[in-house]
Amino acid sequence: AAAAAAAAAVAAEGGHEPSSVQAQGLRGRVLGVPAALRAGAVASVLQLLWRVSGGLRLRHGHVGIPDRGRIPRGRSGRIDLGHLYWREHRGHAWGNLQLLLQKLTVPLNPSMSDIGATGNVACDHYHAWRSDLAMMRSMGLKHYRFSISWPRLIPTGRLQDGVNEKAKAFYNSLIDGLLDAGITPYVTLYHWDLPQGLLDPPRVQGWWSRDENGRPTGQLLPDWLAYVETCFSEFGDRVKFWITFNEPWTFLYLGSGWGHAPGIPYFSDMSVDPWIAGHNVLNAHAAAVDLYRRKFQKHQNGKIGISNNCDWREPKTGKHKDIAAAERAVEFQLGWFSDPIFGKTGDYPPAMRRLYGARLPNFTAKERRLLKGSADFFGLNHYGTAFVSDAPDNEGADRDFANFSHSPDQPRAASSWLYGAGWGLRKIVNWVSRRYGRPPIYLMEGGWSLPKASSADEEVADNERVLYYANYTSELRKAVVEDKVDVRGYFAWSLMDNFEWADGYRPRFGTTYVDFALGSDWQAPHSKNLQPTAGKQWRRRRDSSCWLEALWRGGALLSPSGPDFRGCVNSSVFVRSFANDAHPGCSAQISLGPAAKRGSAAGGQAGSISGARAARPGGACDGISDVTWGPLPATFSGGSVLADFSEIGGPPQLAGYWDDAA
Repeated sequence: AAAAAAAAAVAAEGGHEPSSVQAQGLRGRVLGVPAALRAGAVASVLQLLWRVSGGLRLRHGHVGIPDRGRIPRGRSGRIDLGHLYWREHRGHAWGNLQLLLQKLTVPLNPSMSDIGATGNVACDHYHAWRSDLAMMRSMGLKHYRFSISWPRLIPTGRLQDGVNEKAKAFYNSLIDGLLDAGITPYVTLYHWDLPQGLLDPPRVQGWWSRDENGRPTGQLLPDWLAYVETCFSEFGDRVKFWITFNEPWTFLYLGSGWGHAPGIPYFSDMSVDPWIAGHNVLNAHAAAVDLYRRKFQKHQNGKIGISNNCDWREPKTGKHKDIAAAERAVEFQLGWFSDPIFGKTGDYPPAMRRLYGARLPNFTAKERRLLKGSADFFGLNHYGTAFVSDAPDNEGADRDFANFSHSPDQPRAASSWLYGAGWGLRKIVNWVSRRYGRPPIYLMEGGWSLPKASSADEEVADNERVLYYANYTSELRKAVVEDKVDVRGYFAWSLMDNFEWADGYRPRFGTTYVDFALGSDWQAPHSKNLQPTAGKQWRRRRDSSCWLEALWRGGALLSPSGPDFRGCVNSSVFVRSFANDAHPGCSAQISLGPAAKRGSAAGGQAGSISGARAARPGGACDGISDVTWGPLPATFSGGSVLADFSEIGGPPQLAGYWDDAA
């Protein structure tokens, strides 16, 4: 998920007068073109987590434009790999490890919009991580978020059954590679993949465990603590940012009756199951933080927190009832998992207590002590905005008594739930700052989905996503500079296209386009010959990736339509000679053939690579005794190259990426 999300803020001394231009129509929705923005210097920029929610503030046919200004020093943007489930070749690599997610997706799941899609291969990051790392380096990425898979590291979920040494080696190699590239890893311990051995009701109830009286029991706690301690012990000497859980609201509330994973009938009573599971997960979070602080934090010098999610809920009118309904909607989602940690009492929001009554379990005095203050930062995932009105006759599963709607002028992404409004991001970070005493905030996710296009050239021209990032980063800058909200970084979702749960591969969130090399996967329950395959995929950066790179390299918000942003490079940049670092004086030459026909799926140009090496190993080229090689076949698409070096003993598919800064 990780390739380039917009930097989180802009320099403190910059001006910030607003401006706007007439909106232009795009796909029937109003989108804006930001006016030119003043340049400025920026400090180190964290690469954004790949998911950035999106949109533009629209009013009477006009669009809010990113304000002019610079990124405050010390602020930064980041990128997220999200969870490796979307980007790895899982299951095939080390045997058939059954995952909670596979139990949802391998049988045909009627709640999926992309019937038969699986995460078996997805982005194939497990095989392609070295070239993916080269791509990150080429874009100047400095911060990268990814997840460790519990069932990959400990297949049964129970430490006494053994650790997968290949998994440990993979994560060690990835972390070392990131650090060698100057990229800081941010690691999530749980991004929804529960080992199947820990969810077999009624014997083993996963996060939904309760006793005969319906009280949460925390059945998973011993196995959970053994897993997280393994991670802290094995990787904590190099990982300095830990996230315990990603979006518990999503996998517990939506996963208890709304069709999200695990989506099993046994735990689909919305009046009971989400609140039992939420209680267990909050206690598991607090226990993990307590373990880390007691045994690891002092000598590893890291930070730990949780990442909760919420879109902004704006009152539809100025009526008190609508204002109260909007506040309930935010409290009952974000406050549910944040008040016990960041609030003053270590308990759920008072409004939830009043409305839910016996639905909400009670914390013991010890649990409250562990929960209160159990985070070193506030992690927030945010995408879009909706308008809320009071609805006394619409209780809702979460008892918020609210109706949700959207302005006809709001841009809508390919995902049915995502409506953009950059000002919503500014409002929600202000809400967090005021309610919880100005904690340091990391935006851990945010992004904009687009439908799959018919060609690579069309895929990379993602102007809507560029506008999304431009507006959201602009509004975030206002929150930092004008409102004094302590935002430390912004991760964009996502680095590359991936498996989007029930939506499969239809919506594209990536700032990098992925050719999934569709082919045969016998384990897929449907469309077996139209599944991502391993070993043949490749990537091409989209315009949004290059806009974000310009942001964090230059430290200034750029107008997507202005002269300072030229988009990504085309393949002609490769036509030149290149020095060979391993052999002084030696060089390689690249040549291009005719471009592929417009609209072709690959969207690439055929070409070749030729070169020379020294006659003696480790020697230098002298122009006389040199050994020539090539031409080797290669394909070029934008700033990406895919070459076959098998003729001279190298890999048959080696990916490379143009580094404009170098």
